[in-house]
Formats: sequence, C-alpha cells, structure tokens
Amino acid sequence: MPIPHALAFVLLATVSGAAAAQLPPAPTPVPGSPLDRPSAPRGEFADSERDRQAASDPRPGGQPQRFSFGTAFRVDQAGHLVTNRHMVDKCSAVGVVASDGMAAVLRVVAIDDQHELALLAGSPGDRAATLRASDEPLQGEDVLTYGFPLPGMLSASGQIGAGMVTALTGLRDNPTQMQTDVPLQPGNSGGPLIDRRGNVIGVVFAKLNALRVAQLTGGDLPQNINFAVRLEPLKALLDAHGVRYALGAADAPQLNNQEIAARAREWTLPIVCKREGT
Repeated sequence: MPIPHALAFVLLATVSGAAAAQLPPAPTPVPGSPLDRPSAPRGEFADSERDRQAASDPRPGGQPQRFSFGTAFRVDQAGHLVTNRHMVDKCSAVGVVASDGMAAVLRVVAIDDQHELALLAGSPGDRAATLRASDEPLQGEDVLTYGFPLPGMLSASGQIGAGMVTALTGLRDNPTQMQTDVPLQPGNSGGPLIDRRGNVIGVVFAKLNALRVAQLTGGDLPQNINFAVRLEPLKALLDAHGVRYALGAADAPQLNNQEIAARAREWTLPIVCKREGT
C-alpha cells in the first residue's frame, strides 16, 4: 500500500555547505507532519520549569532568545563532530553543553541539506567514534543509541537505548536512510546509531509522529518507528572536508550494553543551538 505523500519526518530536535555526494535526497520535512524531531527547547540550562515551557529568555528590545538541544558525536581527535542539519539551522550560536550549564562554542564547517547532516568543529579530544567499514546495515541486527534526550527532565549524563534495524530504507524507501525501533525522544537528534562492535552505522534524526499517523489512518497508533541517516552520505560529507575518521575492525569482538555505553560516553556530547528573535 503506498504511503500518503502527507507522511513526512518529524525531526528529533526542538525547535552552507554542500551535499557531499550525488545521493538521493532525504524527503523534505513537512510542518505538522508525522515526523518528529527529537530535540527539546528550553530557556535556561538548569531551569526545569522553563524546560517545560519551551522557552524564551527576553532580550533588550523585546527580542526573545530561544534554545534547542540535541546530540553530537566526535569523529576525529581534531575535534570534528557530526549532528543533524536541523540542530544548527538558523542558529546564532552552537555549543557543547558542560555539566555546569555553560556552553563551549562550536563552528559550523559544513551542512548537507539533502541528508540532514552537519559537520562541526570544536576542541580536540582524545576519544572519537569509529565508523563501521561497511556502509551496509543488516536488517534485524542489534543497534544502540547514545544521547541526551529531554534535557532538564532526564539524566544529564547521557542515556543509552537499544533495539534493532527494522528496515534498510527510510520513509518512502529512501535508500540513504534506515528504520530502527530504538526509542527516540527530543534531544536525541544528531546522536549515533551504534552496532554491537561499538561502531557507528548511522545518525539518528527522526521518528514517526504517532498522533499524526493516527489522524491519517483512522486511529492506528504506530510504535517506535524511527529513522537514521546511513553511513554512505555521512562518510561522503567527512571525505569532502578532509576529516580523517577511523574505521572499526570487522573482526572486533562484540560488546555488551555496558561496554558500548562506556565507550559512547567518551565521544558523544550534548549540544545547544541559540536562536535570536524567533
């Protein structure tokens, strides 16, 4: 049965670089459509009441200052990070959120509008993610996410989620995406999708909006239909900008959830976007 054209992604964040390769473009997000972005807006890092109110910090002249939050991960020791395009769109500043609520400023290096990816530059770090050598996910394989969902409400130290690859393409069979049933929440935008060997195999970015789908289908509520960008466009973006990322060994031992969480914690970071006057 064909999917109604009105079905589109809701990206996982609240609230010019070039496409790195000649790959099929991602579907354009449709406002009010069934795809949600997990990244939660809030007014101040430590104010849970403002977190709930989506917030704005009044500025002189009546211009509000808004924040949205998501996840990024380091892909080399030089300090390059990857996140979603919508996490940096129209931001006056982007930063890594520290435990004290302060943010270290990041520079936007490139944006791939077609595939919902952004490349950032920050401070060098000793630990970086490894990408899986093969671009191909396997249907049914175990995958995990690590990120910072619902900031101000849930753990600020990061959360791990587990599930599987449920389909090898995305919405409307987009070949540059995959589908997963790992639970995703606002704030997971831009986080890594990780295989059992601890290698990144994708970048999470959208989930199906259950209420919108219910409206379109006469009441059916889908569960855990979520999407990630596959490795091919990610590697193309990094290659186009000379990022020297590491590839994980195909014969590396499989890891348990605790081991993957410990590794991902070292190179996955919470980020914030500040928007003026929106």
